[in-house]
Amino acid sequence: MHDISYLLLFVFIVASYVQSLTGFAYGLIVMCVAGLFSLAPIDVVAFSVSALSLVNAATGLYGGVWRQVNGKNLIVYFIACTPAIALGVYLLSYLGNGALHWLQLLLGLTIVIACLMSLIKPKVGAEPSRPWVYFVFGGISGVLGGLFATSGPPISYLMYRQPVSISVIRATLLSVFFVSSLLRIGIMGVSGQITAPMIWLSIVGFPCVFITSLLAKRYPPTISPHIIKRIALILLLMSGVSLSLKALL
Repeated sequence: MHDISYLLLFVFIVASYVQSLTGFAYGLIVMCVAGLFSLAPIDVVAFSVSALSLVNAATGLYGGVWRQVNGKNLIVYFIACTPAIALGVYLLSYLGNGALHWLQLLLGLTIVIACLMSLIKPKVGAEPSRPWVYFVFGGISGVLGGLFATSGPPISYLMYRQPVSISVIRATLLSVFFVSSLLRIGIMGVSGQITAPMIWLSIVGFPCVFITSLLAKRYPPTISPHIIKRIALILLLMSGVSLSLKALL
């Protein structure tokens, strides 16, 4: 239980730094590197991503930011997202280590698609998307969130198409991350799938994420966050391809 890779803790730090500066890819970075180098079981890493994302999102919403959330569309989103998260958690538990190669392949393809979606800047629509669009994206995000705790890319792509301010987009996305992580942890708890290694990795990873987030906010780099985001996306894309090939070979 106490055998935790130092490389995985370093990945927590790097992912937290990138997330603090760009608001992007914490879960993707951790899941990708952990899967590529087999640092820990996928289900254990996914739980820690959910737990630590919950902390990050709660911190970001603190101070009244949550008041800017687009609540009406989020209700529709989570009507589809909630059962989809449960389905993703079930699939991860059902497949388990017996289908490790398939899980690695699916994770690799998910990362590649997510990176391509993020590299292509979405065109802002003239009108807000209809509720059914949020419902569809909620289902897609939920399955990915349940499987790998990576529900962010689909809803991020959708939100950046909306004719609303960046502050509303950021608040809405933070709320999505917070509620999705809470739902995933709750579903795993009710179904009795939370294990000691999951809890221990989350506890050990907490100071890595918390301290890094504070330092990144207090001492931001001179490099533009957009450049950091592009570099992270390109590295993630290459890693996602490598993870997919590893699963196939």
